[in-house]
This record gives sequence, C-alpha cells and structure tokens, in this order.
Amino acid sequence: MSEGSESRLDLDRLFARFEKKAFPLHGSFLLGELALFAFTGIVATGIFLGLFYEPSTATVTFEGESLPAAYASVLQINSLSIGLLVRRIHHWSAHIMLATIVVHMARVYFTGAYRKPRDINWVLGTGLLGLTILAAFLGYLLPFDEFAVTATSIGYEIATSVPWVGEHLANLLFAGPFPNSHTVPRFFTLHVLIIPVLLATLIGIHLLIIMKVKHTQDPGVTGRLKSQANAVKEGLVGIPFWPEQVVLMAGVFFAYATAVTLLAAFVPVHPVELYGPSVPGTPQVKPDWYLLWIYGILRVMPPLDIGVFGAAINARFIAGVVVPGAIGGMLASVPIVDTIVTGDSVKDPNVSRIQHPFDRPGRTAIGVGALVFFVLAGMAGYYTEIGLGTNTMRGLMIAGPILVGGITFGALKRRLNT
Repeated sequence: MSEGSESRLDLDRLFARFEKKAFPLHGSFLLGELALFAFTGIVATGIFLGLFYEPSTATVTFEGESLPAAYASVLQINSLSIGLLVRRIHHWSAHIMLATIVVHMARVYFTGAYRKPRDINWVLGTGLLGLTILAAFLGYLLPFDEFAVTATSIGYEIATSVPWVGEHLANLLFAGPFPNSHTVPRFFTLHVLIIPVLLATLIGIHLLIIMKVKHTQDPGVTGRLKSQANAVKEGLVGIPFWPEQVVLMAGVFFAYATAVTLLAAFVPVHPVELYGPSVPGTPQVKPDWYLLWIYGILRVMPPLDIGVFGAAINARFIAGVVVPGAIGGMLASVPIVDTIVTGDSVKDPNVSRIQHPFDRPGRTAIGVGALVFFVLAGMAGYYTEIGLGTNTMRGLMIAGPILVGGITFGALKRRLNT
C-alpha cells in the first residue's frame, strides 16, 4: 500500500495500536480462532453451493426422472467434479464451528472468564451459539430429501405447540402449514443471508470487545513471557499480536483446513441419493448431535395436556420450547448469577483473572452436572435402541446430573480443605 494511502487512512496508527496487544499463551485460547475459521469455511463453501442450488420445490426433470428442483440441484452439485467435496466441507465446517463454540464456552465457564468486564462477550457468545444452531436447523431442509422433511417437521410441530401464538409463529417461520412450496425459499433466504449477516455482526462485535479488554491469563498459568510493558504491569502472560499471534492463527487455520478436507474426503454426509426425495410417510430419523438432546427430551417427556385460557400447554411445548429456552436463559445469565453469589466487584483487579476449576467447587459441579445432563439427553434419543426403558431413561436424566455434580462438589471441597 502506498504511503499516501496509509497516511490518508491512518492505518499505521491503527496497526501500531494493536500489533503489540498481548494474547494468551495457552492453546485453549485458540478455540475462538478455530470457530472463526470454520465460519469462513462455511461462508466460502456456501457461496459455491449457492451458485448451483435452486431453492424451489417445483418439479423438474433430472436424468429422465421428475424430482423437486431443490433435491435435483443437490444431485447436480454431487455430480460436479468437486461438488460433493465442497458440500461435505460445508457440512463438517458447521459441525466444527458448533463443537468449537461449545468447548470454547465450556473453557470460559469453568475458568470464570465470563466475569466483568467480559460479561457482555459471554452473552454475545450465547447468542452466537443459538444463531449457529438455528442456521444448522434451517440448512436441514434445503436438500429436500426424506431426512430433511422429517427433521424439519419436528421443528414445525414444536413451533405450533406454543400456546396462543403457535400457529401464527409457525406460519411466519415456515411460510404456512408445513410442508408447502414456500418453506424452502424462506429457509434458503434465512440460511444464506439473514442468519449469516447476524452471525458476522455478532462475531465482529465479539472481536472488538476482545481487542479492547485485557485477556485473563496470569503468570501462574504458563511461564512468564511478557509481550509489552502494559502486560508486565498487569501481571499478564502472553505474546504480541504481530507477528507471533498471527503465526499461531495461521497454524490453526491450516490445521482446520487439513482436518475438514480429510473429513470431507473420507467421511460421507447425509446421502440424499439413498434417502430419496420427500414423499408422504417419510421414515423417522435422528437429528445431529447438536439437536439430539432436544429430540431426546421430546421422546421421554411424559404426556401432558393442560388447558389454559383456551390454549393447550402440552409436552411438546415444555420439551421443545420451555426447557431449551430456560437453558438458554440460564446460560446467558451466568455472569449475573456469579456476581450475586460471589459478590465480586469489577473494581477488584483479580476479578478479570482466570480461576482454576478446582478452586471453585460450586461452579465446577454445576457445569459438570450440566454436561452430564446433555449427554444423557442425547442418549435419550436412542434409549430404545440401547435397551433402556422410558422410566429408566427419565430417572437417569434426573438423578445422573445431581449425583455426578454432587460427587464433583464433594471431591473438590475436600481437596480445598486438605
């Protein structure tokens, strides 16, 4: 770039401000970068797929067979020289992004890195997780095969179960009673335009806040390499953004690119050719892991039908809306609850430092219990296949998190007292 351009845009001043920002040394702090790279992979492959995909259920002729246009366009993508590979990279990048966000938030939670002044970023991260899951759900329908319609119909039934406004809510999202010819175009617009714009906006704000606040790693965690005078004053450990952190980020990117390409080359995704186009009476299928826990709760929820002011509160509403909504609300409110319980003040210099999970028995026990609940809820999606009874599965989902959380709390409490 020319000297005049740098002077006009004042880029040298911007670069000088951020090039020496201290970044933490521990590898777990690179999870955010991995999620970001997976998002860029999703966008890049999505642009390629969008060039060939036709968001329509109108009947077309493909290789002498009458098929829905959306389904036929996916078959066409698979027939391209690199089409199937790109489609698989798109699929596995979404899984990597979701898994990385989950692990990243777990790291933040167990180390207390969500506390002020990073509480806003925790709430943004919760929103990013929710939007990413929504984007993945919307993408289910686009191939318009048997799997897609069956999985999406579960979401439609959950939407219609909302008391008083369920039918209107479902018609708004699904463009009328599902399935219909308008749902695929609406989901396509949400999946490729609206949700990605919202995700990019939240990611941008998330990164700006990260650049603004200091990181949480202190000298007691790993070594004593200091990157700048401010880091030394604050007792932080880290490396400067340029060039060390950039080199590490490049390594993470190439590791992601290698891993996702190998996955795409050797691990198949949903075989649309085997499922076939959507027809009446499609078989029951299981959702992917990030929605399996909701499906499991739906399967074991006891029958319920309570009339309230002309509306019905049923098991589908409780399992598909109330429970996930409550979990999302509790997740977003973690910084507020932590402040109330611990009484930590943002003015306390130690509040911005990470804490070892073993030093916070209560928080760690709750987190471990929550993880056990999600694992058991996912198992509930297959409880008949693994030979468990309904009541047994319900009992495990209730007692398992309490038991494991209690044992974790007792063990850590005893460790602190010795």
